[in-house]
Amino acid sequence: MRTELFYERLERLLKDKNMQQKELADICGISSNGISTWKVTGSYPRADIAVKIAAALGVTVEYLITGELPGIDDNDNLAYKVSKLPEKKRRVIQAVIDSLSAFD
Repeated sequence: MRTELFYERLERLLKDKNMQQKELADICGISSNGISTWKVTGSYPRADIAVKIAAALGVTVEYLITGELPGIDDNDNLAYKVSKLPEKKRRVIQAVIDSLSAFD
């Protein structure tokens, strides 16, 4: 499974929050072009900007930058990722889990 790149994670988090790149830029006091640069160059924001972005998107800086959730095991990490999915996808996952109980 391919690791999600920083900019891909940022785009997903923006979508999850129903937030536009321009809105995030305004909140963080930076330009939209600055955000676009991270995608083009594969770079990361400065630490002070990463703190503002993480706060605006409701995630930790570590998760924003690395995609890792500190201090939790893989099961909790999976639960967190599932909780961030749209309702329709969560229902599909629940149906799969429910169907697996037939194999117990």
